[in-house]
Amino acid sequence: MTYFTSALTGVAMLCAMSASASTIQDMPNQYFDSIAAKLIMAGYRDIQMVDQNAYKLSAFDRDGSEVLIVMHPSSRQILRKSFVHSSDE
Repeated sequence: MTYFTSALTGVAMLCAMSASASTIQDMPNQYFDSIAAKLIMAGYRDIQMVDQNAYKLSAFDRDGSEVLIVMHPSSRQILRKSFVHSSDE
């Protein structure tokens, strides 16, 4: 019985570690971390940095479409959003 308990504990720990994995790429600084958090709250996922100087990120929207997002440098508002694949428009 102790082997079963040990195995069950190991599986539970493995599941907990995989569930806590980040769904966003590491952002280059805290500013972009806050932008990524804002996008996640707006329903975007798998957020990745494309061009830090142009404030351009890629993500998937609620419908699963891949989009390129250009953020305003100071207000953190979305300036432009364009679909990567024309079939998603």
